Amino acid sequence: MIDIRDLGPDALPAAAMLLAEGMRDNPLHVKVFGPDPVRRERRLRRFLGHLAAYVRSNGLLIGAYAQDELVGVLGMMQPGRCRPAGRDRLRFAGVILAGNPPHVVWRSGRWLAAWARHDPTEPHWHVGPMAVRPEFRRQGIARRLMTHGCGHVDSLGDAAYLETDLAINAAFYASLGFVVVRHEPVLGVPNWFMRRAPRADVA
Repeated sequence: MIDIRDLGPDALPAAAMLLAEGMRDNPLHVKVFGPDPVRRERRLRRFLGHLAAYVRSNGLLIGAYAQDELVGVLGMMQPGRCRPAGRDRLRFAGVILAGNPPHVVWRSGRWLAAWARHDPTEPHWHVGPMAVRPEFRRQGIARRLMTHGCGHVDSLGDAAYLETDLAINAAFYASLGFVVVRHEPVLGVPNWFMRRAPRADVA
């Protein structure tokens, strides 16, 4: 049995660890954070820990639990909050600068700037990060999380948007109503930029 719950602040460390483990081998993360998987996961954990806290404060951070064990995480930022500004922007910059060599800082900047350029101007819920623990994949957990999140967005009549660097993920999101609006490389890695129309537009 899988239980979907909103994550409280006490769950943030576990969420960061799960996200870093689940997204460690994504092609773009390999490109940005380096080839060593242990070092890459450690760098990702710092970044995603800060991101998870920001998402929770500016949207939804939900978890999938199997017998009280966190096995999946989905974040969704509410309209107008996916581009940190002011102090939040400085905090993100500090997280990237802290403990990362110059080439990782440079690649991180290139990656995040490329994603920001494609961010829609229309109001939208920004989906991500999302991950499921490797040993719990292919059991419908990601679909449960996304169905829950998309249901919330649909209830508000809003659009949703996301980015992914995995073709298999793009196909999965397409099955949930997302449409590719742009496909281009970031740091040489193929990326899919996808939008899900408000349900009123589909009806």
